[in-house]
Amino acid sequence: MLEIKHLSFAFSDQQILREITANYEAGRIHGLVGPNGSGKTTLLKNICRIYYPQKGEVKLLGRDCKTMDRRSLSSLVSLVPQNPKVNFPISVYELVLMGRYPHLKRFQALSKFDREVVEIALQATNSVHLRERSLTELSGGEAQLVLIARALATEAALILLDEPTASLDIGNSLAIMELLLGLKKQGKTILTSVHDLNQARRFCDTITILKDGEIYYYGPSERAFTDVALEEVFRVSLAKTDDFLEFQSLAV
Repeated sequence: MLEIKHLSFAFSDQQILREITANYEAGRIHGLVGPNGSGKTTLLKNICRIYYPQKGEVKLLGRDCKTMDRRSLSSLVSLVPQNPKVNFPISVYELVLMGRYPHLKRFQALSKFDREVVEIALQATNSVHLRERSLTELSGGEAQLVLIARALATEAALILLDEPTASLDIGNSLAIMELLLGLKKQGKTILTSVHDLNQARRFCDTITILKDGEIYYYGPSERAFTDVALEEVFRVSLAKTDDFLEFQSLAV
């Protein structure tokens, strides 16, 4: 589904990503973890070309993202940003409708099918009751669900999420992660940055650990969080290893 080869990216003289190489299988949930500043958000934005890859390549279904037009790229991959702050007063329904725009030709009107896809996206995210609400009236959890609905409305095969449960209470966090499991069952490919390592281990099929802009670990989730990895990357020690990881800070 997604192939990344030798991807590097910098802001001015600050190197953010260094030689990232990974392949992500279709129909899986792939977790992206790492400390703040490790390059998770930058990687996601390079994949969907919000940031233009400076070195290396990103391929979706075998197609080079650098050479794809924006409309074609948007129909294949959709990004749900972190901590959405919506300050413009359009309705939830209008926002989710925007997910259909990559499929429309210039001046083409929305069809009955487009509106049916939007209804399905609202239902899948349990957001039907929010359809007439203004975006400015939504809670953080509601806003995340609505943005996921917009991503679903694009019918993109790959959905990128940037810490979708950050700053949410435990109920909303679990609801969103369970939603991602449902999308996986529908054949969607999910690449999501996750700040909660227990959530990452529980819900993700693979884990990519980033450290200082490089891949520290890439592979099955059950092998990701070793004592050495936790100490070297996150500066914590593992206090409990059963169904729930419990940590102890090593920071001075």
